[in-house]
Amino acid sequence: MLEGTVSMSSTPIPDNKKIYDETWADWVDMKKYGPASRWLHALLRRQLALVRAQTRPVTTVLDVGCGEGTVTNLLHTELPEAQITGIDFSASGIACAQHEYPHDKLRFVHDEDSTLLNEQYDLVSAFEVLEHVEDWQDVLGRMADASTQYLLLSFPVGRMRAFEVHVGHLRNFKQGEVEAFLATKGFVPKNIFYAGFPFYNPLYRELCNLTDSGSNSLTRGTFSWYQKLLGSVILFFFDHLSTRRHLGNQFCGLFVRKG
Repeated sequence: MLEGTVSMSSTPIPDNKKIYDETWADWVDMKKYGPASRWLHALLRRQLALVRAQTRPVTTVLDVGCGEGTVTNLLHTELPEAQITGIDFSASGIACAQHEYPHDKLRFVHDEDSTLLNEQYDLVSAFEVLEHVEDWQDVLGRMADASTQYLLLSFPVGRMRAFEVHVGHLRNFKQGEVEAFLATKGFVPKNIFYAGFPFYNPLYRELCNLTDSGSNSLTRGTFSWYQKLLGSVILFFFDHLSTRRHLGNQFCGLFVRKG
């Protein structure tokens, strides 16, 4: 069995649609204020600054697997002139997104088969999505076909933990695996982060495993002021005292179409 892949012969395939239809409403604050989510936002802001610095503007964006919309809204704040669409197979996720983020240039669509990937966009993104998909190469290949300029991705790398299976992960990726696949689709890395050693991984991920993060009360419902404060402290360790380009298990990569 490849490192980072859960054995399907011994572990049932998670029903991701059921998991997320039942839990998105409880995870809105976690996606806004949780330290891992806020840290991913910080990594993405660095990537989007590179996009803004290019002479060719990004005017259309498709965010695949947008969930409750927090990161899609980040795309809107960082690329305010672009028309941004978020799609997801979870009706409850889309309902949360539409309620939380009503903007003229931001729309959310319940799209179970990702039919909007049949159109063209300047930038196509997927954040913490590919690890949930059975045929990730098919989905990522469709994303590459839909993008005229950029792909922006994030996903976990390295050893799988039990808590990840409980929130619907089918795999964690190996370093270089996605880069090699995208090279066959005509995309090369613009900027790559393998971030998080040692405070995100192994320390934080092992703590999440011990507490079965995603299933406990610490990650669900409305966050209190002390949860937000604790999240800010943990965020400092992630963002300022952990590696950003090497050794870490959080991948965040910007790819550009060759030529």
